[in-house]
Amino acid sequence: MRRIVPVLMILALASSAWAQAPQDTTRDLTAIKADVEQIKADLAAVKSQLDQLIRLLSQRPADGRIATSGPVRTSLGGAPMLGRADAPVTLVEFSDYQCPFCQRFFATTLSALKQHYVDTGKVRYVFRDFPLDQMHPQARKAAEAAHCAGEQGKYWEMHEVLFQNQRALAPPQLAAHARTVGVDGSKFDECLSSGRHATRVDRGLADGAVVGVQGTPTFVVGKTTPGDFVEGTLIRGAQPLETFRRIIDQTLAEQ
Repeated sequence: MRRIVPVLMILALASSAWAQAPQDTTRDLTAIKADVEQIKADLAAVKSQLDQLIRLLSQRPADGRIATSGPVRTSLGGAPMLGRADAPVTLVEFSDYQCPFCQRFFATTLSALKQHYVDTGKVRYVFRDFPLDQMHPQARKAAEAAHCAGEQGKYWEMHEVLFQNQRALAPPQLAAHARTVGVDGSKFDECLSSGRHATRVDRGLADGAVVGVQGTPTFVVGKTTPGDFVEGTLIRGAQPLETFRRIIDQTLAEQ
């Protein structure tokens, strides 16, 4: 009897441990699956950035000169702009809020161009939406969100926040960003859910395709003329500041 009791106790403990083993395994498998899905998402993001980098590099001439073409003629499409409407030079950017190269231009080049050219009345800067849907599925709704904030006079504030938060562009996060720039949250939510700025984004895609935009960012720099069009040089990629300065200065000298 003394031998039977310990054996029964051991069997009971073993049975309990055995019963718990599948649950632990299930939890482990769930965690592994979650890790795998995250790795897949990260790899997809890296692949999209590499695809775009390869596309941009393929557009660069072999001798290292900048990738430009021209002249081209593009519509401004009633897009948001900075600077004087009658500034002698117009710089149009076709851009995507999830594009890392667009963010680089925003963070490293645009502020200098704004200080030396836009704020001094020499250049007007126009932003056109060109979301690359296959690579950047959240960029289109982010573009609509910027225009929704623009309905309340906060387009450029929202524009800045979106580029500063490229990894947080899901609809709930867009709503949070809108509130940080001081718009009426309920009006913003209604605007975004209605999709009423979708055609405006589509217009940017259509106008960009006409002038040969293949990747983002792509720019058109030209003389400002009356009306809704600008004709000038097409610049592909987030080129260095000096590239823009040279082309802008050359265009100014031709006035």
